[in-house]
Amino acid sequence: MAIGRWRGQPEGLALAFYIALGIGLHNFGEGLAIGGAFAAGSAGLGTFLVLGFALHNVTEGIGIAAPMLRIRPPLWTFAALTLLAGGPAVLGMWTGSLAYAPQWSALALAVGAGAILQVMVEVSAYLMRQNSDRQAALFSPAVLGGFLGGLAFMYATAALIKV
Repeated sequence: MAIGRWRGQPEGLALAFYIALGIGLHNFGEGLAIGGAFAAGSAGLGTFLVLGFALHNVTEGIGIAAPMLRIRPPLWTFAALTLLAGGPAVLGMWTGSLAYAPQWSALALAVGAGAILQVMVEVSAYLMRQNSDRQAALFSPAVLGGFLGGLAFMYATAALIKV
């Protein structure tokens, strides 16, 4: 938050890069979980985690692209944003599979949770700045339905996995 706001409210491409950075930190923890699952010999869990993270990373991509709707960035920008948001997951998988330790995993997951909270704050602030009716931006049926649907999907997938 301090990095993203040291020059005021980020907009456009700057906001997209800050969101991608936060998602990248979050994805490092996801990569650790995947690498740790495979290192522990649970290929089923590792595969399920890969599929689940791939599904929800689609929505993260939408969150990164949303601030750039009014501009036409060059193609290299999308490649850079992809590497910034997705590259840490690969590093996390590699680290988690080679040097798994519960303490480091807990630290990485804590950083990831804080990073995704930062992304949620930034996207919410962006939505509120872009709409004249600020409460409708966050409490519209579409936003609430997406939030509740995401929670339901999260709990349903958690019920299917036995750790």
